[in-house]
Amino acid sequence: MKKFICLSCIHILILLFLSPLQAQTTDGLLVDKKTAPFFIGELSGERAMDYIHKISRFHRIRGGGRGSDYNRVVDFVVNELKHVGMEDVQVERFPADGFVSYLGWRSPVGWRVKSAKLWVVEPKWELIADFSQQALSLMPYSSGASDRAQVVYVGEGKSDKDYEGIDVKGKIVFADGGNGDEVHKKAVLERKALGVIVGPSNRENRLEFADLVEMSRLNPTGEERPHTRWGFSLSRRQANHLLTLIQEKQKVVMKAEVDAELFAGEMPVISAAIKGTRFPDREIILMGHLDHYKPGANDNASGSAGMIEIARTLITLMREGKIKPPARTIRFLWLPELHGAMAYVSKFTDMGKRGLAGINLDMIGEDYEKCRSFLYMTSPPFSAPGFIGVVSEDALKWVSTLNIHSPRGSFNQFNFRSVGYWGGSDHAVFCDPTIGVPSLMIGHADVFHHSSYDTPDKCDPTELKRVMTAAAMATFVIANADDRWAMKIASSVHREWLNRLHMRTAQSMDWLINDFESRDFSKQARYILRKILDYSRVIADVEKKALEDVKKLCDGNRNGVCIFINRLSQSTTNHVKSANRSLIDFYRLLCKRKKTASPGPALTPAEKQAQSIIPKRLRRGPLPHRFLQRQLGDDYQWYIKNREKVGGSIRNKLYEVMNLSDGSHNALFIRDVISVEFGETDIEFVLHLLEDLKKLGVIELIKRKS
Repeated sequence: MKKFICLSCIHILILLFLSPLQAQTTDGLLVDKKTAPFFIGELSGERAMDYIHKISRFHRIRGGGRGSDYNRVVDFVVNELKHVGMEDVQVERFPADGFVSYLGWRSPVGWRVKSAKLWVVEPKWELIADFSQQALSLMPYSSGASDRAQVVYVGEGKSDKDYEGIDVKGKIVFADGGNGDEVHKKAVLERKALGVIVGPSNRENRLEFADLVEMSRLNPTGEERPHTRWGFSLSRRQANHLLTLIQEKQKVVMKAEVDAELFAGEMPVISAAIKGTRFPDREIILMGHLDHYKPGANDNASGSAGMIEIARTLITLMREGKIKPPARTIRFLWLPELHGAMAYVSKFTDMGKRGLAGINLDMIGEDYEKCRSFLYMTSPPFSAPGFIGVVSEDALKWVSTLNIHSPRGSFNQFNFRSVGYWGGSDHAVFCDPTIGVPSLMIGHADVFHHSSYDTPDKCDPTELKRVMTAAAMATFVIANADDRWAMKIASSVHREWLNRLHMRTAQSMDWLINDFESRDFSKQARYILRKILDYSRVIADVEKKALEDVKKLCDGNRNGVCIFINRLSQSTTNHVKSANRSLIDFYRLLCKRKKTASPGPALTPAEKQAQSIIPKRLRRGPLPHRFLQRQLGDDYQWYIKNREKVGGSIRNKLYEVMNLSDGSHNALFIRDVISVEFGETDIEFVLHLLEDLKKLGVIELIKRKS
């Protein structure tokens, strides 16, 4: 007990020594207080709710084309933008036939659907699913057919084992656990079943919703298009009913009538702009995906609706003379999620030169109580640091201090938090350094996303107004920032960095204390010391790049503000030296307490090897989802068996490894970055991943002599 108290006291004393690094936040410092009342007064959660109701009536499956609901919702948004006075509105149309690829992302196919019904015929006639009543009951990209056949139950239906001893040819396959695409591949494409019926996943927070239908879609390629059949998704209640009939050993016969068509379609991207008066070739981008199933209210009719309302508000305030036209261009993009973003940046290769920053509005209007959710802002990744995170977080914190609510909205407390980088939506495309637009996402965690319960009644006009206010103010500040604002933004970037360095130092001390209690402290301490000292330097590297990004807002690279920013950047070196001196002192005190030597920082053999390997990517843009699983096949099992070496989300770590593989960083530095950003990562994982990426042809490895 005495030992523990002594170490804790040392820990506290050093933290107190470092406490000047922890600056107080000043919410609203980066908000234009002169124009803020105009935005608060004009932005309407009620109007945004009305847009949500209208957009959610469309079954917005990407890869549209003539006659599809996606093209109809594009027409609706374009007409609405023109109605509110937006003059520069363009629709970029990209082929989507399942063959053409955009920076390695294969396009979806076009899809039209008129009707679809599913019945049980035997043992008694009953209607199970009707597309006109529940759009999600039919899996998107189902092909037209009229089938009547016996139903065969195959468990989860996603592996060859599930089909052992079962003949499904010419039958209808019923499976549990969602993911209809995998079931369709195994049952229809490989074994010639007529179609598939899939029950929901076992997601714990959805078990109580017996009638919820999860979104499950087919993903046919161009080659698979002629062989694609159909799929239906069932609620838990429906799936249990069907399973009961089968378990009672009754012969179950079902009938499916599907009027749908797969064809060579397109992906329309709506681009609308308010041109800048001084720097028209520099842009702040507001983006949101317009596609999704019907209703898809929060995901993402809310973000799409919010952008229409922000555009309308800007135009109205300019027309009334309450605000001046922006100095830089404000661009709005309504995209087919990810695939449409990849198509767009593949055409507009100058995005990195034009785009200063991006805000992705994805699920912005949820009712906290109904959706059991909270609002979050993801930070840009370490590989693409910028000022957008500081400006947006400041605006969100400022909104949390205001009494904003909408007439039909809630009086819920604003439940906001800032989190680290997370991908999964369009900001991931723009953040990629080969695209070059530091971006973030504002959205909600939600129990109902990708399900039939994602309906407009789950949206809250108050929350919509709050998020739109923050996004509009952040956008407006960046669009008009001059040298004075650049200095304020740079100071805030530096303030947040000092806080991050302080927290990193505290985490490193905790690590040393925890390891002190282990038997292997004397063996591992010098390797841990090397990591924590370099982790501080990683934080400094991010800071310098973020400050460099602020210079884009200056009138010139040689003016006083840029000199001020350079000095802030230079000061990071001294701050890191001070923090690391404290860590070394703390390390030596621990070694003394342990009555062991205090050797200097050292590299493990694997880390020495990593230091001599420099990866360089061979393609532009992020890798498609599940790229490793699909390309490696059985070899992907290594990552599943070695989860402790991965140490967290492989998707985010893969994304950053690719981003940092620019030919200038070695594998050890990359490992250190993703460890600081996403959690401790074993060097073996990084080395194994780099070898796999090399084998798959997406990077080359340059060996440097030590």
